[in-house]
Amino acid sequence: MPKLFEGTGKQVEGMLSVLEQRWPGAAARLAQDPFSEIGSWEDLTIAPVPEESNVPEGSKRGCSVAGGYLWQTQPPTLVVAESLSARRQRFTLLHELGHHIQSIDLELGDALMQAEDSEEFEDAACDAFAADLLLPSTLVQQVVRTGPTVESALELFRRSKASRAAICVRLAEELRSPGTVAVLDSEGTVSFAASRGRIFPPARGSDQSANPLVAASLAESRADRVIQRDDSRIQYSTGHTSDRLYGQIAWCDGLYIAVMVEYGAPWKHFSPPQDGTALSSSESRWEDCETCGTNFFVKNTCSRCGEPRCPRGHCGCRRAAERQCQHCFYLKPPSQFKDASKVCIECSS
Repeated sequence: MPKLFEGTGKQVEGMLSVLEQRWPGAAARLAQDPFSEIGSWEDLTIAPVPEESNVPEGSKRGCSVAGGYLWQTQPPTLVVAESLSARRQRFTLLHELGHHIQSIDLELGDALMQAEDSEEFEDAACDAFAADLLLPSTLVQQVVRTGPTVESALELFRRSKASRAAICVRLAEELRSPGTVAVLDSEGTVSFAASRGRIFPPARGSDQSANPLVAASLAESRADRVIQRDDSRIQYSTGHTSDRLYGQIAWCDGLYIAVMVEYGAPWKHFSPPQDGTALSSSESRWEDCETCGTNFFVKNTCSRCGEPRCPRGHCGCRRAAERQCQHCFYLKPPSQFKDASKVCIECSS
């Protein structure tokens, strides 16, 4: 899940500048129909893949979107999972375009090299770039007046073609205090989240049904009304939680959107910090690494995917054992390749 990094805004400004230089006037067209716009370009191609498959991303592997950027092909390829949501597909396509733009400009590439975590910084910039195109500042300023709320998220969803993920990113940029904006399914599982400040967002795929805010919404069976709680807590895979947060949640066309902040909640007159209220599990937690088989005590989790990271650095988004077939472009285990072949057994047979 993406966090907002210092310097992301400047990087996005540079990306938009390169976009205008290479494809004059494209920003407005991309906001309306990015598939038709990019489909008319000769220097990029779009490759749809089934949503349930492993989406290839070359060296640009991330956890925030179901897509990928293949720079090795001629021309480079933007891979997009065929999601049921047209909104989500547009966000994914523009995210992958962000990877391409950062790869073709020296100044943008230099900014990535100087970042403390270049991969996460690049992914965060791609999210912000896509969200900026889909949700222009003029619209956001009209809707988000005193600060991000669930009501403003619902209004942006009604007044734009942006996905809930794009809305998460844009609202996270507008947060006045550390916090997170998340999308969850009908069982309380995280689909996407973005955060600002010292708050780590809940991991994609994590069960947040124990969060009092989410639990209250699930108990009402998708109620249309906005639910508010002052005791919201993000659940982490280590067994720990965040401190108590001020939260709002509401049903939004098939999924929940939640906004949680440490203090200064725009929907409350008084909401001071609730420091020292985090909970932790008293049980020791051991895990087996799926990549190298090491059994280890969980001390660290990945800030990107939220999964436990073994002593050798493996986690959910860095499966070192997976290899990419250069014919079908799917990520597959080593057993699907013969020796050092770059093409999987299925494709070579």
